[in-house]
Parts: sequence; C-alpha cells; structure tokens
Amino acid sequence: MVCRNESVFNMRPLECATLMFLILILFENVNGKNQLFPLVDNEEIPRNKIRGAECVFDKTVRELGSVWIPDLGPPIGILPCMRCKCISVQKKRRIVAKVQCENIKSQCPVPSCEEPVAAPGRCCKVCPGDISPDAIQDIVPQPAMELDEKSNKHFVVLLTGRNSLVTKNELFKPIAAMHKNNVVATGRLSFYKRHLYYSFYVSENVARPQSLQFLDPQGNILEEFTLSYPGGYINSVYQNASRKVCGSWRRMAKDYRKLLKQEKMYVMLVWGSKDQAEFTLSGLIIRHGALQTELLSSLLEPAPGSDALAISGSGGTAMVSISTSVTPSINVAIIFNGLFLPTEMADVPINITLSMDERRQVVLQEVVRISKPATDLNIINISTSITQAHLRYLTRGRVVLSLASVSRPETLKLSGSVVTKAACEIFQSTLSSSNNPNPDGVAGMAWLYLNNQGSLVYNIQIDKLPPKENPPVITLIDMSSKKRTELEDLTPYFHGDGWANGTLEKLSPRVLEPLYSGDLSINVATTSDNSLIKGRLAAKPVDDVRDTPNPFLLKRDFYNLSTAAVGLAWLSVDMDCHLHYDIALAGLGSERKLELWLEMYPLIAPGAPYISKKLESFQGNSIEGFPVELLMKDELIRLENGVSFLKLKDADTKIVLLIATATKVPIPPQCRPYTLQDNSILNLYDSPQIISTGECYFEEKFYKHEEIWVSSKNPCQMCYCQNGNTKCDFMTCPEINCLDGKKVTIEGECCPVCVNNSIPTRDTSGRKCSLSGKYYLPGTRFHPFMIPMGFDLCTECYCDPSDYEIRCSRLNDKKCCKNCNEKFDQNDPLSDDIVPAQQLEFSVKNHGSEYSKKKENIAAKVLEQGGCKNPINPKKPFPNGSEYHPFIDNLGEYKCVSCKCQNGVAHCNRQQCDPQTCKKIVDVKKRKEKINPSDFCCSLKECRKLRHRKKHSVMS
Repeated sequence: MVCRNESVFNMRPLECATLMFLILILFENVNGKNQLFPLVDNEEIPRNKIRGAECVFDKTVRELGSVWIPDLGPPIGILPCMRCKCISVQKKRRIVAKVQCENIKSQCPVPSCEEPVAAPGRCCKVCPGDISPDAIQDIVPQPAMELDEKSNKHFVVLLTGRNSLVTKNELFKPIAAMHKNNVVATGRLSFYKRHLYYSFYVSENVARPQSLQFLDPQGNILEEFTLSYPGGYINSVYQNASRKVCGSWRRMAKDYRKLLKQEKMYVMLVWGSKDQAEFTLSGLIIRHGALQTELLSSLLEPAPGSDALAISGSGGTAMVSISTSVTPSINVAIIFNGLFLPTEMADVPINITLSMDERRQVVLQEVVRISKPATDLNIINISTSITQAHLRYLTRGRVVLSLASVSRPETLKLSGSVVTKAACEIFQSTLSSSNNPNPDGVAGMAWLYLNNQGSLVYNIQIDKLPPKENPPVITLIDMSSKKRTELEDLTPYFHGDGWANGTLEKLSPRVLEPLYSGDLSINVATTSDNSLIKGRLAAKPVDDVRDTPNPFLLKRDFYNLSTAAVGLAWLSVDMDCHLHYDIALAGLGSERKLELWLEMYPLIAPGAPYISKKLESFQGNSIEGFPVELLMKDELIRLENGVSFLKLKDADTKIVLLIATATKVPIPPQCRPYTLQDNSILNLYDSPQIISTGECYFEEKFYKHEEIWVSSKNPCQMCYCQNGNTKCDFMTCPEINCLDGKKVTIEGECCPVCVNNSIPTRDTSGRKCSLSGKYYLPGTRFHPFMIPMGFDLCTECYCDPSDYEIRCSRLNDKKCCKNCNEKFDQNDPLSDDIVPAQQLEFSVKNHGSEYSKKKENIAAKVLEQGGCKNPINPKKPFPNGSEYHPFIDNLGEYKCVSCKCQNGVAHCNRQQCDPQTCKKIVDVKKRKEKINPSDFCCSLKECRKLRHRKKHSVMS
C-alpha cells in the first residue's frame, strides 16, 4: 500500500498516511511487539501469550490460513479492499504465525457493463448477474468438519530413541538423545471440536518431562507446551495420582489437522531447558483401530537383565480390549521397536507372553512373525479367550506383558504391566430428579477417575438432602441392559456433610467395561424413594479446565425453576494465565438462551466490592470456553484468595437460574501478581493494589475510598479510607464544666455531656447534630475529625440543642497559634463563616431581608453562569473557573484539598505527601520542635511510607 495522489482508498495523501500509521500500530500489536503508550502502567497490561499457530487481530484469534476483511473500528471502520491472512513464517526451528495484509483493488476484473455496482462490504464493482471475485469462502463446511472428526478421532504414539525424525536445536546442533536407564513413553491423542487432547505415560524411573513439542517431518516446531515447573513439579491432583501427562492443543490449525490425518506429525517430550535439552523422546503419531475399544494399556520397557546397549532406545506400547461376556476374551494390539538383530531383515519371529506378576502363571503365549522389521514402528495384534479369574487380575494391574526376540530372548526383551488406560479421562455426571417428585430440591454431582494402581477414586456431593432421609443409599448401576444391575455400594463412605469420597481398590471388570462405554450410572435412593436423584457418567478428557482439585455444584437460585435443574462447573487458570471454564447442565432444556457470569469477591462480607465478568452467551446443555484475554492481577488474587460466584442467567430476563460458589481457584506461581521470597502469596489486605476499587475492609465491612465512619466497637474511634488503607484516630474529649447540671457519659457516645432540665439524658426526638459522618447528642462538645490528620485538637465544636446546629471555634492557646490564620469577613453581616453567635445575631437585626434578597439574586446569577454551589454558604457560590480550598463543616478553609469549578461541577484533589513537605517535617523534628499535624497535609507515618516506597523502587 503506497500513499500517492491516486491513493487506493481514494483518500487524500494525509488521510492515507494516517490510515497506514494506524494499521502499522495495529499490526505491530498483533505480532506481539506490545507497543506501550506513555503513562500506562506496564503491570496493568496483560502479556497475552498466543500460540505459535495463531494470529490475533483486534482480540480475535485466527488460525493459520484464515482470511478476513480488517475492521479498524471507528472512525475508519471496515476496509473492504483490504485482505488479511494468517500465514506461517519460519523462525529457525519454529513455525510462527503472522498477519499479512494486502490491497486487492488492483485484482478486480474490468466490468462488462457501463454502470457496475459494488455490493455492501465488497471492494470490486461488478455488473448485475456477475459474481464478485473478492468474496471470502468458508474454509470447511461445519457438517464436513464434524464427519471428518468422527472418522479421524483417535491416535497413538510410541516415543523412543529410534525413529526417522531428524531434529536440530536453535543453534542447529543435533540434540543428544542420552536415553539414561532406557526411558520410554507412550501417548494417546483424540481430536474433538478443533482441539487435540493428549495423554502420555512415561517410565517411572525418570522425572516428569518439562515440555512437549509437536513437529513436522523436517523437525520444525509447530507448537510447544510447558508440562511442569522447574524440578518436574506440577500442581495437579489427577496427574499426580495417575502418573500421566495431560493437556490439550486448543484451536488446532487446519494445515496441522491435515498433517495429523496424513500421519506426518511427530511429538517430542523434552527434559531440561529449551536451550539445552538433557534428553528427548520422540515418535510418529498414527491412527489405530484398537483405540476405539481400548480399556487397558501397557508401556513396554527394556526388561531387567536385557542387553542395555543392544536394546538402548527401544520400547513399545499395547492397547488392550476385553469382553466380559459368558466367555471372556482379550485383544492386544502392540506397537514396538528394537527387538531385531542387524542380520534379521525379514520374517522375524517375536515371542509374546501374558503372565501373572506374582505366580508367574502364563495366561497367553504366542509367537508372531514380522514380515518386514522396521526401525521405528512395528505393529502386531493377538486375540484369545481367558478365564474370569485372569480377567480380574488383568483389571487390577497384576498381569505382565512381555515381548522377546526368539533368537536372543534374554538380552532383547521388552516388558510392562497392563495398567489403566493411557488416556487422561475423568468421568462426571450431574445428579437430578428428572421426572420424579423432589419437593426439597435435592441435587448433586459426581466425578470419578482411575489412579495408577487401577483403583477407582470417586467423589459425590449431595445437596439439600433432608436429615430424616440421611444417610442415603448410593450405588453404581450398569445401564447397558434393561435389568439395571447394581454393581457397587458406596453408602459406607457417605458423610454427614453431604459428601461421599472413597476408593474402590479392587475394581471388577464388570465396572470397567460400562464405565468406558458410558453405561455406568450413579443412583441415590432413600427410604421413601428408590431413585431420588441419579445421573449417567460421561468420560471427559483431562485438560487445563478439568485439571483442578474439584468442580463446583451449580444450585438453583430461582425457585420457580424445575427441581431437576442442576449443573457441574469446572474453573481453572492455566500456566499461561488464561481462564478456562467447562459447564455441564441438566433440567434446563436445550432451547433456552443463557449467559454465564463470574463475580469475584475478596471475601464474603456485607458490602464487599466485586468484579463482574461476563464469560459467554450460549444455548444448550454445556459450554466450554477459554477467553483470549489474560486475567488482570486483581482478578487473579480474588480467584485464589477470595470467593467467586459462577452465575447462570436467563439471557432474556437476566434472572439468575443457577449459582455456584468457587473458593480458592489454584493459580500457577508465574501468574500470581504478588509473591514473597518464599513464593508465598501476600495477604489480601496488606497490598491495597489488589482491590481495584480502592475499598477498605474494617470490622467485617467494606468502605469506599475517602469514606469516613465511626468504629462499631469504640465510639471514640473514627476512621477514613484512603487508597485501600484504613486510617483511624482516637478522640480526646474537651474539658467541660457543668455549672447548672451534672456531667454524664451516655452509652454509645464518646464524650460526656452536661445534663439539666433542658438537655435530657435520653434523646426522645431522635434528632442529633451531624459532622463528618458522626452524629452527636445535643449539648456535646468535641474536636472535629479531619482528613488526613485525624482529630483537630485546636478546634472545639458544640452541638447546639436549640437548633441542632454545630458551632465551632478555634482555640487561641500557644500550641494552636499557627492555626489561627482564618480571617473572617467582618464586613459581611450575612456571612456563614465562623463568627461568634452574638455577631451573627447583631448582623441579622441591623440589615434585614432586603440585603438577603440581593445576595440571593447574585448567587443565582453565578450558578446560571456555570458556578458551583457552596455547601457552607449557599449565598456565596464559587464562580465558573475559580479555584479554591473547600470549607469543611464550619471549620474554615481546608488547604489540604484544592478544588476547581468547571461548568457547575467541582473537581477536587487531595494534596499528596511529597518529598518537599516531608523534608519540612523532618527539619522541624531536627530542631526538636513539636510537630503540629495541622501545619501539614501529611504525617510522619506517611513520610516514612513514602521513604520506604522510594527505597523499594530503587532496589527493584
């Protein structure tokens, strides 16, 4: 695009140059250069990590190969003659995405008619009946994409040191594959709705890998994922219990889906840093029919006693399927390498053995011949019938699978236990009453998973179960036939708090098969109802959102809703600081339009400030999302240390239908906004920046910025809120002499009052004087509370019982002489400034109402011209544009605050503590003179904080 006199947009050169500048700024931001503008806090701008195979244009994620018309927003809007495309660019070993835009106006064909017309949103002018060449076609029709997913859904990979992949690091040096202890890994991958879910089993004698790379046949990195923190640590209940590596590749690009389908994509596990890998394992991702029915898996490693040098880099994996019919059977599909001698080129026999790990009893032994041995992948398949006893041992992880060379059976041998399926899966369900009567609104949820010992870990929550029905009867039911067979009783593990948590250690084959086929249900019965609530378990892949300690139960909040309405919600933050959520619903129907909202509180307390965030609008019984934007630091701190509410609203009526309480959502260490040296999170209220609205928390209540209040526990303590910090002071009551009465301190009041016939001990009218948010009984003498110094001991106020007005006066002793600088207008008899009561009475008697009316007319004219009201003296408003210090409740001019009147609105700012003011305070202290807080707008305490922040900034 070039800005000449004949600009492509028919603009003047200046307009074209401006447009180019805006586009360049936008493109620089899209390509991740994060152009920051002046006076913007860098911490408040989230550093959004976008995957290498994605482009982001105006907060919209685009996959590789996508084409779109750019929309720059107002005032420019849509540019119909521009076409942007997300293209791939090679950067050393990595493939990254980049936005490329071009003008297509020169590509428009010459019209065949005299008066061509450009359709709305199109660039080229065409004649009636012609097809515009600038239309953007859909890449893949949705039905065709869904059909492709069903036929190409499951994949397997064997990761060893023997494959055809050639890799190079950033410096183009070969990566050393130091396969210490002969490490092997296997993986299962499934593709669903443009997302690739991956699961890996790794040898037990090695730490967890630190990163995962997907590569093309040339060794270029297509995508990379961080799997663990330094040292192999990961905060995952499921992955630690199952010893698996789990995750997902979100929004997989069309070009990469094609590579996966053609079996041309590799995967690599990396130990060590990205720049210097300690060792790696890699393998080719392939399809296999046995994955559809796989129930058990095996990782085959070099067996004890084998030749470590000859078998180095070798390994295998097995996919095991079983049938629990009248005659139980087993099918084993095996992928392996490394069991061949250099001289064995064709028709090589391999011995396969299934045996009991303790009794050494052989379950299966068979010799299979490999016609053409391959270096990286060899595939064999066997089937046989077995006994029920062998089937039970098989599902409990007590059967060993072995592969050995017939020519050298002891030195060339792979073996491994048959354990739970390698895929990362959680089985979940909502529990509701469906069509049964449920007047109490009992509902629940359940989620289960298999650990590395093959045991079934289950967690069941039941809400609003009546005490008379407690405990319930909780059972696992096989729904595969009309008989509805009861398999396991979970009632003994039910607690009074509504939870049933336990482990089925000896898992039977009749539970495993319906579990994976989707025919296993949880039924909750009571003495009066044999099926109060129930739900069928569904398998869900473990990824970022389902890799948290537990989901949350969405309960009814709108009681006109059916009692069958319930939901199960997962909420998490991944290692890139993105929020993930997954919602499963029941009892709402599929036609209702819904909205999902997230409200985040520091804690549950009256008046607590919250952040409201709309996550998504949707329709149906489930929603899964992961917004592109990163969470801000105040949102992160509230998710981890506060309380959050997931609210499901009706999109039309905005009524909250279901609500879930989420406490302490785990946040990865690198996403925490405030950490100490020991990586512990700072206290929520030690850092005021955590709460974005600047509220203060005091005595279980929140107060707004600059709000003043009296302590509920001590009437002599007054506080105010400043930038999230609570600052309090205690009153010292003035001395009073009760000549014609007695001095009494009334309950709930701070200072005593003189009680006589005119001032009763108990106020029957309920009227009091008010000043700075505190109410005073008639006859009370007190010092006023001023921000930021606290109580002003140089001013004394009195609540006049005759008219419930407050009269204040300055003290003229030596300690307050520096403050006696207010000069009142003695010539204005109607001034409402601080004057003695006798002078005010004299002025009213001698001037009368005529003068008052004249002043009122002048005041009204000032207000009409954009002046601001004077709350202390309505007859003396502030003119438009004037600057002044406000008068605080008859106490005179308050110089710590400066205001400016602009078109009827007063804009005020409080003077902040600065080094110059603090230096004056320090000089006074050095001269050993008494520091009067009224002389300055900040205190010694605030100066110390300012000095501390300055030192902390220099150290940082």
